[in-house]
Amino acid sequence: MIRIQLPAAEADWLDQAFRQETDPKYKDRIQIVRLANRGRLHKDIAADLATTPRSVQRWLHSYLDQGLDGLRPRKAKGRQPSIPAALADEIKRWIIEGPAQQGLDRANWTPEELADHLFKTTGIKASRSVMQRFCRKIGIRVYRPTYRFLRGIPEKQAQARQDIADLKEKAKAGEIVLLSQDEARFPMVPTATATLGVKGHRPVVGTWDCKDLLYVFAVVNLLSCAIHSNTLLSPKDATKKTGTSKTARLQEAFAQHLRHIGRIYPKDKHKEVVLLIDNAPWHAGKAVNEALAENPHWKFKRLPSYSPQLNPIERFWKMLRRRATHNRLFDTLADLKGSLRNSLCYFQTMRGRVKTLLNGRTKPSTNRTIS
Repeated sequence: MIRIQLPAAEADWLDQAFRQETDPKYKDRIQIVRLANRGRLHKDIAADLATTPRSVQRWLHSYLDQGLDGLRPRKAKGRQPSIPAALADEIKRWIIEGPAQQGLDRANWTPEELADHLFKTTGIKASRSVMQRFCRKIGIRVYRPTYRFLRGIPEKQAQARQDIADLKEKAKAGEIVLLSQDEARFPMVPTATATLGVKGHRPVVGTWDCKDLLYVFAVVNLLSCAIHSNTLLSPKDATKKTGTSKTARLQEAFAQHLRHIGRIYPKDKHKEVVLLIDNAPWHAGKAVNEALAENPHWKFKRLPSYSPQLNPIERFWKMLRRRATHNRLFDTLADLKGSLRNSLCYFQTMRGRVKTLLNGRTKPSTNRTIS
C-alpha cells in the first residue's frame, strides 16, 4: 500500500488546485492524492470516486514521480489528417490564381474539383467534406468577385484623369461648367439586395416575366452637384410599334436631353459647358449633331473606352437604384417612372450626399496642431 505524507504547505497548495480545477477527470485524480494524504484506505478512495484500487495506486505513483503533471489527462493523438497542413500554402495559391492558371478549363473552384486536383497533383485522396473543413481551417471561404476593368488602355486612362482634373480646376475658377453625363436603364422586374428584416420573417419580393424598361438620361454638375434628368419609356415591343431601332430611339432621346440641358445652361450665361461622356453609339449621329449646333458653347470630353470608373455620375446610379427600385416590383412603367422621379427630386435637395458620393470621403488630416 502506497502511503503519502505531504508537507502542510504542499497539502494547502493541492487543496487550492482542487478548488480551482474545472476538469472533472483531473479533479478526481487530485482528490485521490488529497484523500490518501489524510490516511484514507485505497479501497475506500476507490469506492468514493467510483474507480478501482489499482487506478488509485496508479495515480498515486504518477503524482510521486511527476507531481501534478503526472495527473493531467492526456489528449489522444487522433487520426492523421487526410490533407497535410504543409499543403496549406500550395492550396491557397491554387485558389488565388484560379483553375485556369493550373491548366484546368473551368472558371471557378468547387470543393469537389479542388479535391480532384489535389489527388491528380499529389496523389492524396480527400472527400468533399474533408476539403471543405480544411479550407475553413486555413481561411478559404466563398467570396463574391469584384469587377476590375481590364480592357481599357492605362495610358489613355491616365491622360483622361489628368484632363478631368484640369477641367475641374477651370470649373472652380468659373471659366467653364463641367457636367458628368450618363444614362442607365431600369427594369420593371426588381433587383434583390440585402435589406433589414426580422428573424423568422424573411423579406419577400414579387416578380414576373416583363421585358419593359425605362431609360434615365442624367447630368450632374461636378461643382454644384445639381442633377438634371430626362426619361425614355422602352416597352418590350417598342421597335415593332415605332419601326425604329433601339439605338435610333436612344439617339433621339439623348438629343432632346441635350436641348433640355441647353436651356438650363444657355450660351448668354455660360461661356463654355463641357460634358464628360462615354462612347455609346447613341452619343453621336445626325440628331445629336443638330442638338449641338443649337448649343455651340457645348463641348464633349469623350472618355476612353472601357473606363466607366472615370465618369463620376456612374457612382450615382447605385445609390439611385438602392433608394428607388431595389426589392420593389412595379405594376406599370408609369409607376417606375414616378418612383425614379421622386428619388431624383430627393437627391436634388440632398446635394451634400451627392457631393460626398462623387468626390469620395475626405480622409482626416494626421497633422494636427495642438494649442
